[in-house]
Amino acid sequence: MSDLAERLGRLPQGQRSRLLGRMRNQMTAGVGHRVELKRADHGPRSRASFQQEQMWFVDRLGAGKARNNIALAVRLDGPLDRAALHEAVNAVVAGHQVLHSRLVEVDGVPWQEPVPAFVLGVRTSDLAASDDQDRELAELTASCASAPFDLAAAPPVRAHLVRLAEERHVLLWVVHHVVWDPGSTRIFTEELTSCYAQAARGRRPEAAAAPVEYADFAAWQRAKLDNAEHRSALADKWRQLLAGAEATEVMPDHPRSPETRGDGRGLSLRLDQDLLDRLKAVAESSDTTVFTTLLAAFNALLRHWTHTEDVVVGTASASRPHPDLERVIGCFVQMITLRTEVGDGLTFRELVSRTAGTVMDAFTNSELPFEQVVDAVRPVRDPLRHPLFQIEFTSLGHWGAHSTRSVDVDFAVEQLHDGAAKFDMSFLVGENDGLELSLEYNTSLYRHGTASALLTAFRRVIEQVAADPDLPVGEISLVEEPAASRHARELSRGGPVDEAAWTTTLDRAFRERATIQPDAVAVRHGATTLDYAALDRWSEAIAHRLRDRGVRHGDPVAVCLGRGPAAVAALLGTLKAGAHYIPVDPAAPAERTRTVLADAGVRHALVDDAADLPVPLELVTAGTTAPVREVPSLAPTSSPADLAYVLYTSGSSGTPKGVMIEHRSVAHFSRTIARAYEIGTGDRVLHFAPLTFDVSVFEVFTTLLAGGELVIATDDERRDPALLEVRMRDDAVTVAELPPALLPLLDQSRLPALRLVSVGGEAFPGKLVAEWTAGERRFVNGYGPTEATVAVTLMDCTGSYDRNPPIGRPMPGHQAFVLDERLRPVPPGVPAELCVAGPGVARGYLGRPELTAERFVTNPWADGPETERLYRTGDLVRWLPGGNLEFLGRTDRQLKLRGHRIEPGEVEAVLLGHPSVQQAVAVARPGAGGEPVLAAYVTVEQAGGYASEVADAEGLRAYAASRLPGYMVPVVVVLDDLPLTPHGKVDVAALPLPVDQAAGGTAPRDAVEEQICRDILTPLLEWTSPDVEGDFFALGGSSLQATIVVSRVRAVFGIDIALADFFSRPTVAGLADLVRTARAEAAGEQDRLLAVFDQIENMSDEEAAALLDSLQTPDGGR
Repeated sequence: MSDLAERLGRLPQGQRSRLLGRMRNQMTAGVGHRVELKRADHGPRSRASFQQEQMWFVDRLGAGKARNNIALAVRLDGPLDRAALHEAVNAVVAGHQVLHSRLVEVDGVPWQEPVPAFVLGVRTSDLAASDDQDRELAELTASCASAPFDLAAAPPVRAHLVRLAEERHVLLWVVHHVVWDPGSTRIFTEELTSCYAQAARGRRPEAAAAPVEYADFAAWQRAKLDNAEHRSALADKWRQLLAGAEATEVMPDHPRSPETRGDGRGLSLRLDQDLLDRLKAVAESSDTTVFTTLLAAFNALLRHWTHTEDVVVGTASASRPHPDLERVIGCFVQMITLRTEVGDGLTFRELVSRTAGTVMDAFTNSELPFEQVVDAVRPVRDPLRHPLFQIEFTSLGHWGAHSTRSVDVDFAVEQLHDGAAKFDMSFLVGENDGLELSLEYNTSLYRHGTASALLTAFRRVIEQVAADPDLPVGEISLVEEPAASRHARELSRGGPVDEAAWTTTLDRAFRERATIQPDAVAVRHGATTLDYAALDRWSEAIAHRLRDRGVRHGDPVAVCLGRGPAAVAALLGTLKAGAHYIPVDPAAPAERTRTVLADAGVRHALVDDAADLPVPLELVTAGTTAPVREVPSLAPTSSPADLAYVLYTSGSSGTPKGVMIEHRSVAHFSRTIARAYEIGTGDRVLHFAPLTFDVSVFEVFTTLLAGGELVIATDDERRDPALLEVRMRDDAVTVAELPPALLPLLDQSRLPALRLVSVGGEAFPGKLVAEWTAGERRFVNGYGPTEATVAVTLMDCTGSYDRNPPIGRPMPGHQAFVLDERLRPVPPGVPAELCVAGPGVARGYLGRPELTAERFVTNPWADGPETERLYRTGDLVRWLPGGNLEFLGRTDRQLKLRGHRIEPGEVEAVLLGHPSVQQAVAVARPGAGGEPVLAAYVTVEQAGGYASEVADAEGLRAYAASRLPGYMVPVVVVLDDLPLTPHGKVDVAALPLPVDQAAGGTAPRDAVEEQICRDILTPLLEWTSPDVEGDFFALGGSSLQATIVVSRVRAVFGIDIALADFFSRPTVAGLADLVRTARAEAAGEQDRLLAVFDQIENMSDEEAAALLDSLQTPDGGR
C-alpha cells in the first residue's frame, strides 16, 4: 500500500471523502486530456523526474558532498551463502532500471542513462577476529556511507559485506537519494530476500517485474504538467497559499556563513502507548489523523519558541501516485510547504482543525513539483538557506526495522543516520509500540543542548494537549511549573543589594565625596580643570539661584547647556535644590524640545547666555566658572525615593515618553558599577555621551561619587575619531564607554592608559573583543534600558566570538528573567522577553499611568522591597549554557539603531503630520553597506500647492529632520502603494531596499559582461534591458536555470565554475568576475606548462623524469 493510500485509509470517512473529491476536482480542472502511465522505450536516455532534477541540483550545489546519501544496514543472522547474496543484490539492481542508470548533463539539465550490462561489485571485509569490532564496524560504515557519488560517472549504488562471525554478517547498502526513498527500502527488502532464496536454491534469481520503470514515471509526470492551464492553476494556488510567507526558523546558536556545513546529528525520545492512544482519541474526535494532530502540536511548539503566528514548515511525502508504481524503486519524495496561522486564542482542537485545512490545501495541490512551487512563489533566495522552509516535520508511519527470514537467514534492514542534515532541523515521528520522536539537526547551527531542549519541549506540548484538547494555545507551557520557577530563581539573582547605596541621595553622596578629597580634580575639559571643592561650590551657587527663582522640592528643571563643566555643575545644583533635572539638547528641533518641556511641566531652565528655547520659561544662567568664595550649603530636602531625573525616550504613540528615575536607583547603580569596574580615585573616565542619553548618568555620577576624574569630550572630538583619540591619549583616559561603531575608527594601541572599555546599547561584532583586549585591558558588554537605570547586566568579554557577545548576568541587587507572553519562565535556549527587577527599576512613565501599569508589573519572584516591581523590557533574549544572557532583538516594533531606541510609531506619526502623506511605515532595512538603516516608506497625495513642492523623498526627510532628533530621521522612500500580505498587513519583505530607489539598472561595462548578457542570460530570462548588478533570482531566474547558466558558461567561455560560487553572487558582474578569475588561473597554468616544456628541451631523460615527478606533488615546481 502506498504512503498516500495509507494516509487516506487512516482518515475518518467524512474527511476522506472531502479530500478525494477535492483531489479529483484539482486533477481534472483545466485538463483537456488524461495522461496514461505506461511502459515505453525511451531510447538511450530519458529526462530525469522532477524529484531527480532537484536532487541533482542539490548535489551540484554541494560540490562533492554526500548530503543525500542513504545508508542501510542489512543484518544477516544465519548460515549465509555469500555467492547467493551477491547474485541477489545484482538481481535487484538489474530489475530496476533506475539502479543501473547514471545521470548525465545535457544542455544544463539531467537525463537518465542506463548502463548496459552493469554489474555491482560487492566489497567484503572480515572483522571476525577484531578486538574492537564495534569501533571498526562503525568506522567502516561511516566511510562507506559518507563517500560521495559521481552521478554522471556510474549508477549511484554501492554494497559492502562485513563478516562479524561465522553466522553473523552486515551488508552495507548505500545509495543516492536520487534513486531511492523510504518506500524503496520496503521493496528492496522483499526483493532481496526473494532473490536470495532463489539463488541459494540454485536458481537464477529474478526480481518481480513491475508494470513500469521509473523512467516511465518521469515521462508520465512531465506529460501531466504539459497542460499550461493546469500548471498555471497550480502555480496560482501556491502563490495564494504562500504569499508573504517567511520560513519559520529556530534561532541558531551559531551564525550562518558560507563555511556552514551540512553535518547532522540525531536524537530521539519515545512516548508510551497510552499517550499515543490519547492523541488518537483527539484525532478521531477532530475528524482527522494522528499526523495532523501531531503537526498541530508542533505548530503550537514553534509558535511559543519562535514568537511567530505565521508558522511555515515543510513535510516530505513519498506517496507513489499510481498503483502501477507500488513495486518501483526510485525517488518519489515530494517536499510540500505547510503554512498555518497559529493564534494564541485558538483552542488546540481549533488549531487541529485549522492545521487539517492546511494539510488538505497543500496535498491537493502537491502535483506541482517543489522547484516549480519555488519558481511560482519567488521567495528571496539565500544560498545559505533552503527555499520556503528551514524546518521539516514528517511522519514515517509505522517505524522500525524491516525484518524477514529467507533460507535459514534472518534479514533485518534499518536505515542508518548518514551524518548529514538536509534542513536546519528535521522532526520525524513514527509509531513503534508508542510514539517515536526523532530530531535531526545541523550541528554547524545548533548546540546539542538546544536540540534536546526543543525535543523535550515538544513532548511537553504533546502531553498537555493530549490531556486537554480544549486548552488555548496561549496557555500551553514549554516547561513544567516547578522546574520553571526553580530555574528562574537559580539564574535570576545577581547578588545582594547594597543597602547603603539604596538609602542615600546623589547630592548627599557627592557632598561626602567633595569633603573627602576637595583638592582632587573632578572635571577636566580641554585645558580647564575643576577640583571637587570648586565643583561643590559651583553646584551650591546654582542651587541657591534656583531656589531664589522659585524652584521647590520635587520640581522639574530643564538643563539645556552645551558640553562642559557648567552642565555637570547644573546637574548637581538641580539635585541640591531638591528638584530633578530634565536634560534638553540645545541643538534639538524646536518641536521636539517644545513637546518634552510641555510634557514634563517644566517652568525653570538652566541655560547659558546663548539660550534660545521655543517656549517661555524662567531662565536661570548656570554661569561660566565656579565661585571663588565658599557658598553656604542648602539643607538637603530630597529623600532616596525622590526623583533624580526624567529622561525622554522615543514613544510608540508618536510622542516621546519620560522615564522617572529616583535618587536611590542612581546611587545604587553608581556604587555597584564602580565596584564592578574598579573605578576609584586614580581613574579618568571619559564623558562622551550627551546628557539626553542615559550612559551620561554612568559617566558623570559613577565617576564623581567614586572620586574619579571626569574627562569631557568636546563636540568636535565626539564628531571626529582622530581628535577623540588624541584627547583620550593626552588626558590618559582609563575608562570609557563608547559606541561599538566608533571602536574600529580608533587605534587602541595608542591608548595605553585605557584599562577598561565598555559598550552597551547595541549589538556589535565579536571580533572587536579580541582587538580591544590587548594586554590587561578589560572589555565589558553592558545591557540596560533607560527604565532600569543604565545597566542591569554585565559581561566581561574575552577571546573571540562567532556572533554578538552575550550581555552577561544580572548586577548585584537585580534579577533578570526570561519569560513568555504570560510571564512564565521558559527553558534555557528559548528566545523570550527579558524582564528585570531590582533597585534600578524606574518609578514609571511620567503622566502615563496606563503604560506604566502595562510595563511595570508585580514580581512573583520578589525577594525584597527593591525587587517587588518587574519591568518588561520588550527585548528578546535567551539563556545560554553557562548562565549568561544573549540579546536577540525586540519583541515589539521598537528598533535599536546605533545605540538609540526608536519607536517606528513616532517616526510614522511625524510623517503622517505632513499634509501630503497618506500612509507611512518605518522599519529597519539593510543600507548600501549592508548595515541596518531606518527607512520610512510613504504614499503621498500629489495635489498642488505646498504638497506638490515637498512631497518627494528629499522634502519629506527635511520635514522629519525639523521635528525629530537626528538619530530618528529616516531615509524616505516614496511609493505608489504599500505592498500588503493577504492578511492586510504591510508586507515588509516586499518593500524595496532604500538603495534600490536611487539606483537604476547598470549596463554591461566590458566585453565579458556584454557576452554573458547577450549569449547566456538574455536568451534564458528574455531580458529587455540587462542589469549587471541585478540579482539573478530576483529577476526571474530559478535554481534549475542556474545550472543552465553554469553549463552555458562552459560552452561560451570554455571554463568550469562551481554552482555554489554563482549562488554566492548571482549577478552578471559576479559571474563575470568568476570568468575573469578562471581565465587568469588558466593563463597562469598555461605559462607554467610552457616554462616546463622549455626546461625539458635541454634536459636528459633522467632530469626530465625527475622534473615531471616533482610536478605530481602539491607544490612541486612552484
